[in-house]
Amino acid sequence: MMRYRIYGDRRASPEKKRPEMTWRDHLAMLLHIGAEIEHSLMVQYLYAAYSLGGEQVPPEHRAMVSRWQAHILAVAKEEMGHLLTVQNVLTLIGAPINLDRQDLPWDAPFYPFPFQLERLTLDSLACYVYAEMPAEGHTAIADGKHPRAAFLQRITKRATRRIVGVPHRVGELYDEIIGLIGDTDRIHESLFLEHTYASQAATDDWGRGYQPDPRLVDAGGTLVKPSGKQAGPSPEAHVMIDRVATRRQAIDALTALSLQGEAPEFLDGNNELSHFDRFFEIYEQLEKFEGADWQPSRPVAVNPTTLKDADHPHHGGYISAKHSREWASLFNLRYRMLLRYLAHTFRLARVVRPDSPNLRAMVMHRVFGEMYNLKTLAGILVRLPLRDGHKGELAGPPFEMPYTLHLPASELEVWSSHSDLVGSSQRICITLLKSGAGERDYLAALLDLDHQARSWIDGIVKGLRPTERPAA
Repeated sequence: MMRYRIYGDRRASPEKKRPEMTWRDHLAMLLHIGAEIEHSLMVQYLYAAYSLGGEQVPPEHRAMVSRWQAHILAVAKEEMGHLLTVQNVLTLIGAPINLDRQDLPWDAPFYPFPFQLERLTLDSLACYVYAEMPAEGHTAIADGKHPRAAFLQRITKRATRRIVGVPHRVGELYDEIIGLIGDTDRIHESLFLEHTYASQAATDDWGRGYQPDPRLVDAGGTLVKPSGKQAGPSPEAHVMIDRVATRRQAIDALTALSLQGEAPEFLDGNNELSHFDRFFEIYEQLEKFEGADWQPSRPVAVNPTTLKDADHPHHGGYISAKHSREWASLFNLRYRMLLRYLAHTFRLARVVRPDSPNLRAMVMHRVFGEMYNLKTLAGILVRLPLRDGHKGELAGPPFEMPYTLHLPASELEVWSSHSDLVGSSQRICITLLKSGAGERDYLAALLDLDHQARSWIDGIVKGLRPTERPAA
């Protein structure tokens, strides 16, 4: 059973609220910050995980590096669950959802460290450990009595070298949010809209296949401890997405995701690790190879981009190799499609009449499809050159945000925009095929799937268009 923190009568910090904002406004703002942090951490973890592996890893270390990758991917999947849980709480208080992701203004309160897509190194990993570190870790550093205090001090020193200013733990933000939601004087009961429960994301929808295995119990009802290969920490993800209808449920849901991030061995008697534990263990193992003549990650670019910055023409992350840039553009487009489909699910009815198509389920299917597309495209990009004629630095998936994630007001225009994006993907795929690109089987399969998807979407668009009346 999960251990929950006792928050008691702790109140939100009044000095952190802008004077012109109401407490409801302030809560929505904090949740928006939380959503952006979860989204940003998720893509940074994905980029680091995708960078791992390659021919430069000696054969005797490949299983270990593969295990690291599995653990980091599990964290990224769990961050997706955190992102959706935050959307549920925003929905509960009547605030707009936020799937955006800023290049984090690290000097603002709560942001953990500067946003940077980079391969896995001790430096990047130290930032991840610090961001997910529980408050108890800082206490251990301060008093120096914990057996791992010296080790945590080294990690903190390495992480803070990257940050000008005060770094923050992710847990600080959730402590503030949970304290404010629990403050009945500042957050009135009428703020919680229980009718929104039906439209919220749920584990049954998004977390299937990402749940811990059932635990065995003996005849007396006592948990049977795992043995053999199952005795170690599982690299599998445990995606938690809680729907919320009350103040208590919101507090419990946010507490659970905070603990999944930072609490050491946060599940009593279970085989799972928190994000902090996973990153800490990888850091311990990776540090042993510091100075070795091999790297666990490919030499992918830092912050790869398809856009050449006129103010910084020598931007190190610009993907100048045309062929690689086409693949990166396809990646960006599918990333945009994923986010728009995800946003659309919050506007579609969960329960429909038996004789009506379940559009929400169909759009969710599109989200899962785009997740697999991004994984495949990332696997291609980490092997492609950043620049023509240069065999060193590789491209990597850029994860560039679209100019907007706001959906049109009408359902007709939402579906029309989905169709337009699928059409853009088809054009890029055709361009890549004509250029003699590799991965032709994947491109052909994607074209076929996009043709089916566009036909389905265009059928919905046709049904939504107003019926023209015959002329009198």
